[in-house]
Amino acid sequence: VDEAQAIVKGDHAKTWDEALTYTAKAMDESKRFILEHAFATIPAKEELRVIFTPAFLRHIIPFAAYSPPGKFDGTGLGFYMVTPHEDRPEMLREAYYAGIRNTAVHEGYPGHHLQLACANLNPSYARQLSTAVESIEGWAHYCEQMMKEQGFGADPATRVAQMLDQIWRACRILIDVDLHCGRMTFDEAVDFLVKEAGMERPGAVAEMKRYSFTPAYPLSYLVGKHLILTLRKEVRKGLGKQYSEKLFHDTYLYAGSIPMTYMRQIFAYKVKELQKLRKKGL
Repeated sequence: VDEAQAIVKGDHAKTWDEALTYTAKAMDESKRFILEHAFATIPAKEELRVIFTPAFLRHIIPFAAYSPPGKFDGTGLGFYMVTPHEDRPEMLREAYYAGIRNTAVHEGYPGHHLQLACANLNPSYARQLSTAVESIEGWAHYCEQMMKEQGFGADPATRVAQMLDQIWRACRILIDVDLHCGRMTFDEAVDFLVKEAGMERPGAVAEMKRYSFTPAYPLSYLVGKHLILTLRKEVRKGLGKQYSEKLFHDTYLYAGSIPMTYMRQIFAYKVKELQKLRKKGL
């Protein structure tokens, strides 16, 4: 595992400008893949710009992050931020190409940007303003696996990157609970990320600065993904031949970032109505 990780992470951008350019390219490719395979409906009015993380945010965004469109500005403009570390050249190892491809799916298409651009189009203000973290972070983490299943970035290096990121999200659950229950110190958590997730130490320190003031948020990624996979399995079983990935994804995306309890109710209603139509031969 260590040898495979070293090989994959060794293939990285040589400069931060190169990392930024490659990230924008990965975003474009993932968007084009969704359009070509009709996995989801992309709003006509949306835009994603890739920029360097503003200096005042870099201490809490060690790798990359997404800033969504304003709720009511009508532009659909979001920003994907890449954090440069000019004083820490070793951090370029985190800008490895396979990892960038996987992170672009999580943050851009069909991850956070597509989800939140779609959610803003829901006519309900309550749904537009909802920010259920298990639905938001769960969706983005689910997209990493779903896109690989569909053939995007299915090469071995990207697969390794996906699995490393999944281990990282599992580490977050253990750290989040133990840190805030007083069973793990800040430094122990940093060591844990370095050892178990293969993270560079400066990145692990920055991650822990974030975790230390957002209790319960870090565990939403993997937990949310599990909830979505369970829901997808149930919907697929209920609809049979009527099921399609586009139907599932569009229903989820345009429902708004609502708690999974209410998301399940929406799907239950849709499955019931489609089953009625099937019985009528429609």
